[in-house]
Amino acid sequence: MCDMSHSTDGSVDRSQMSGAEIEALSERYQVNPMGHDPLVIAKASGVRITDADGREYLDAISGEWVVNLGFRHPDIVEAAVEQIQQAEWTAPMYNSVPRALLAQKVAEVAPPGLNKILFGLSGSDAVEGAMHLAMRTTGKDEFVSLFQAYHGRTFATLAMSYTHPSMYEGAKKGIERYLTRQIRVPNFNCYRCPFNLTYPSCDLFCAHFVDTMIREGSEGSVAGVIAEPFQANGGMVPAPDGYFNVLRDVCDKNECAMIIDEVQTAWGRCGPMFAMEHYGVVPDMIVVGKAFGGGFPLSGVIVSDKFANLAPWEYGFTQIGHPVSTAASYRMIEVIQRDHLTSHASAMGERFGELLGALYERHQIIGDVRTLGLMIGIELVRDRTTKEHAFEETDWVMHRCVERGLILGKTGPVFPPPRGNVLKLKPAITVQPDEVDEMCRILDEVLTEAEAKFGL
Repeated sequence: MCDMSHSTDGSVDRSQMSGAEIEALSERYQVNPMGHDPLVIAKASGVRITDADGREYLDAISGEWVVNLGFRHPDIVEAAVEQIQQAEWTAPMYNSVPRALLAQKVAEVAPPGLNKILFGLSGSDAVEGAMHLAMRTTGKDEFVSLFQAYHGRTFATLAMSYTHPSMYEGAKKGIERYLTRQIRVPNFNCYRCPFNLTYPSCDLFCAHFVDTMIREGSEGSVAGVIAEPFQANGGMVPAPDGYFNVLRDVCDKNECAMIIDEVQTAWGRCGPMFAMEHYGVVPDMIVVGKAFGGGFPLSGVIVSDKFANLAPWEYGFTQIGHPVSTAASYRMIEVIQRDHLTSHASAMGERFGELLGALYERHQIIGDVRTLGLMIGIELVRDRTTKEHAFEETDWVMHRCVERGLILGKTGPVFPPPRGNVLKLKPAITVQPDEVDEMCRILDEVLTEAEAKFGL
């Protein structure tokens, strides 16, 4: 066993524990369901993280796209402390001030007609909540999801996530009997079109094909179509203009719910409060999570009155609408409005776009750059003509960036983690110009190293 530092009363002195000591504890006592990366975060502020050994990093992923205002934003800290001093817990069958006020605030900022929220704990169970609502309202029980979609890790949401056989070698292996078959349709991806067509001459064939599958590939009982406005874990791919207009018409025609998964894209991440505002289309439901709690566990489904139907005790969890989480969430939305952070996020996204455009010109390893506000994907390839995936190179770049003090992510588009050839950058929407410049400078230098190392 590791020799941990102790205070005079015999308790562990957390401030003196090294990264190696914490890693040893984790290895011995934890089940690590999300993989493992030997980085021990000791403290953080804004977009800066300090590990247990005192090394500082720039965080370009806002703590896995959760702290949209950055770490330890003073307003969030204040709201959480104030609520703890009032009541740290409220049972879900009772109401609370922060929960009621947050529900009202969400209705105020949501797209027109979406005026109620079903609270949840995580993105996965919120997606399941949307499924419940769609089934209760329509009386149907089938769902349509897209290739490369990611909607969660519960049994129901795993069934709608990813399509590649390699997924069954990992998260789905051995639990297939619990995964209800859903209807899969090709996703939008103008860089790697599954139909080998070209936008806009394709006339949004992928969107129209959803209607074909509902008519020909279902049992006539489709309750809803679920899609992300910017496919995240599936390769950081934005929907082309017009896609959701077609999907809205398809859902109306087939009398099923249009469910939009904004777990990763809401709360200013893509510029507006909700990514769907880019497309000018109002869905029947918006699923939110991750950043929704301001760093605390919270998710929800924002719906219209039409889809606000549940049977008694059909859905619910002990900790839904937790008072501290809802208090933090309310304050986060207030700060976004007060500080005009949607406009700021759009401006910083444009800055990233310009800088990454310059990197694209300098580095042949970059096959495509995709941005929507501060939702940013950089696809790395071995050859721009063949678009061969640069899996090994992307993994090396990501880990080398960490060594250089820059934390970023990695994803698809074809294979689920740990494989992937798309770098993910999703910094806090409070990120400043000099921090954007620093992130791009480090990435530029690492890409230069990668091209030399791999002979590209």
